Amino acid sequence: MLYSIKVPKSNYTDYYEQARFKLTWNINIVLVVTLLLLSIVFAFIEPKFVMHYGIGTGLTFFSAIYMAIKREYRRVSIFLCIASYLLVSSSVWLVPNSVHYIEPFWIFIISLYAYFALGRWWGFAFLVGNVITTSTYFLFWLNPNLVEFEALTAVQTITMGMEFTLCATIMGYIIHQFISTNMRAEIQVKKANEEVVREKKIVERQDKEKTILLQEIHHRVKNNLQVITSLLRMQSSKIVSKEAQLHFQDAINRIMTMSLIHQKMYEKDNLGQVNLEDYINSLVEDLIESGISDMKITFEVRTELERVGAKSIVPLALMLTELTSNTLKHAFKDKAAQPKIGIQILLDWSDENAFVLEYSDNGQWRESEEESFGLELIETLTEQLEGSYSRVNDGQGTKYTFKLKKLDSLI
Repeated sequence: MLYSIKVPKSNYTDYYEQARFKLTWNINIVLVVTLLLLSIVFAFIEPKFVMHYGIGTGLTFFSAIYMAIKREYRRVSIFLCIASYLLVSSSVWLVPNSVHYIEPFWIFIISLYAYFALGRWWGFAFLVGNVITTSTYFLFWLNPNLVEFEALTAVQTITMGMEFTLCATIMGYIIHQFISTNMRAEIQVKKANEEVVREKKIVERQDKEKTILLQEIHHRVKNNLQVITSLLRMQSSKIVSKEAQLHFQDAINRIMTMSLIHQKMYEKDNLGQVNLEDYINSLVEDLIESGISDMKITFEVRTELERVGAKSIVPLALMLTELTSNTLKHAFKDKAAQPKIGIQILLDWSDENAFVLEYSDNGQWRESEEESFGLELIETLTEQLEGSYSRVNDGQGTKYTFKLKKLDSLI
C-alpha cells in the first residue's frame, strides 16, 4: 500500500532529505486511504469519532497535494505534527465515554515522526507535549470514563483492531525507514571514505613523483653550476693578473652561492624553502675556506626567521656573499686580534612581511667601496627585496642594517 502511488520527484539532493520526503509522502497517502475508510466505518457504528477521522482525512489529502505541487516536505511535516497533536488531544478531551486505547499510539507516532522528519528538538517538544496530555488523561479522566463505559461490540472491536494495526504499521514503517536510511548512509559514507583514501594515495604517489623530479632538477642545476665553477677556477689559474684573479674569484663565489641554494633544496623534503640558519652557516664557511683571506676568522649566525622561500633566498644569499667577500678582502688587512663576522636576521614586528638583516665585522676597512661593483650589486639586491639599508663604520668595525621584504609567503 505504501508504494501504491509513486513518490513525486523532490527538489532535494541530500539523501537524508530525500528519505524524509519519501517517508512524509507515503505516510500521507496511507493516512488518506485508511482514515477515509475509518470515517466511513465509524459513521455507522460510532458517529462521535467521525469528525476527527474526517478532519484527519482532509488534512493528509491536502498535504499530499501540496507536496506534489511544491516538491518539499518540511512545511507539511510541521503542519501535520501540530495538527495531528491538536486532533488527538481534542479526541482525548472532547469525546467522553470512551477509554481511548488508540490515542497513545497516535501520540507516539507523532513524536517518532517528528524526531525523524524534523529533528531532535521538534521531536522532544512533541514528546513532552504528548506525555503531558496522556499523563493528565490517565490521572484525571480514565476512571470516570471507565465508570460510564459500555462493553465494545464486535464491530467496534474489529474497528479498534484495524486502527491498532494501522498504528503499528506506521510505527514499523517509520522505524524501518530510519534504520534503512542510516544503513544506506553508512554505506555511502564508507564508499566515500574509500574513494578519499584511494584519491589520497594517488595524490601522495603523484606528489612523491614530483618531489623526486624536483630534487633531480635541483641536483642537476647544482652539478651544472659546480662544473661552471670548476671551469672558472681552471681558467683563473692561468691568469697572471692578481686583479683579474680576484674578479674571477668573485664570480666563482656568486655561482657557488647559487649552487649551494640548489644543494640545500634537494637535500630537504620541503623543496620550496630553505632552512636559513643552516644555509647561512654553510655559505659563510665555504667563503672563508675559499682562500680569499688567510686569517682564521670566526663567525656567528643568529636568525629568528627559520625558513625563507625560493624567491627571497637568491637575492638574500647573493647579498650575504658580497658582504662576506668584501669583509674577507678589505676588513682584516691590519691583522685584527680576533677577526669576527656577525650575522643576525630578526623579525620585523611592525610588518609581518618584512625582516631585518644585520651584518657586522670587527675589522678596520682601508679601501673605499663607494664606486665598487660589490656595493652596486648590494644596492641592486636591496631594491630587488623592496628594502633599504644603512652602513655605519665607527672605528670598531662596520655594520650594515637592512630592512627587507619577503618576496614569497612562507608555509
